[in-house]
Amino acid sequence: MSDLPQTAAMIERGFVQAGCDGSLHAVDLATGASFGLRPDLPVVMASVFKPLVALEFYAQAQAGLLDPAEMADLIPAQATPGPVGLSNFQDPARLSLRDLARMMLTLSDNAATDVLIRRVGLDRVNARAKACGCRATVLESDLSTMLDGVAAELGFSSYGQLLEAQAGRLGEEAQTRGLDPLRLDRVGALEAARASRTTARDMTGFLASVWNDTGADAESCRALRQMMSQQVTRRLEPAVPDDGGLAAKSGRLFGRVRNEIGVITWPDGRRYALAIFTRARRPFEGAAAINAQIGEAARLAIGALRG
Repeated sequence: MSDLPQTAAMIERGFVQAGCDGSLHAVDLATGASFGLRPDLPVVMASVFKPLVALEFYAQAQAGLLDPAEMADLIPAQATPGPVGLSNFQDPARLSLRDLARMMLTLSDNAATDVLIRRVGLDRVNARAKACGCRATVLESDLSTMLDGVAAELGFSSYGQLLEAQAGRLGEEAQTRGLDPLRLDRVGALEAARASRTTARDMTGFLASVWNDTGADAESCRALRQMMSQQVTRRLEPAVPDDGGLAAKSGRLFGRVRNEIGVITWPDGRRYALAIFTRARRPFEGAAAINAQIGEAARLAIGALRG
C-alpha cells in the first residue's frame, strides 16, 4: 500500500495522455482497504445509474409490490431513443418487466430503462440509493426527460427532432446547431450540478452493498450481480486476471462522458469494487484511448490494493 501516491500519479498521467479528466475509487470488499483519485468529485452518471433502478425493481418484485412477469407493450417510434435496443426495433414488441431489466443491464437499453423507472418510481430509486449509503447520488429524471431537455436547450422541440437535425435532414443551420460542441458542453445533462450525479466513492459503496447483501434482500442483490455479469461492454476486462470474474455497468453520454462501475473477482476469491468516471477534453475524440485507460486504471488500482 506504500505505492499509492505513485499509482495515483500513473493513473493521472494516463488520463491526461488519453485526453480526459478522471476520478476513481477502488475498494477491497473483504478488508475495506481503498484507493482513490478525486473519489468525492461530483460527476455525471450517464448509464451507470441503471443498476440502481434494477435493484429497486428486484426488491419490489421480491416484496410482492409488482409482478416481474408483467408484460409491457412498446412501440419503437414512441420509445425513449438510444443507440441500441428497443427503440431501434422495426416492429412493436411485448416483453416482461424482468426481461426489460435484462435489456437495461446487458445492453444499456434506454427504452427499457424508462419503462422500469415509470413502474418502480424515481423517488423510490433515489430512496434506494440513500439506503445503500449513496449520500451524493441523485437521479434527476428519467432518460426521456433528460434527452428532451437537451434538445430544448439546443433549440429543438424534442430529442427526436434533434437527432433529425444532427443527421442533416433539417438543413445545414439546424445540423450545425445540433452538433455545436460548445453548445453541447453547456447543456444541463453534462453538468454535475444539474444532471443525475454521483461520486466514485458513492458508487463503490453501492456496489459493496450489493455484493454484501445489505442494499436490499439477498435474492435481489444476487439477481443484480448476475445481470451485471452479463453486460456486453467489457471496458474493465484488462484488469480481470485469467480465471477471474467481472460484473459491471458502463455509461457514456454525448461524446464527453465515459464511465464504468463494477466488481472484479480474483481467482483467490478476493473482490474489488471499482468506479471510474471520465470526461473527454474534446468531444467525440479519443474514445478508444479513454476506454483503454479505464481498464488500465482499474488494473493499477487493484494492483495497489493487493500490494
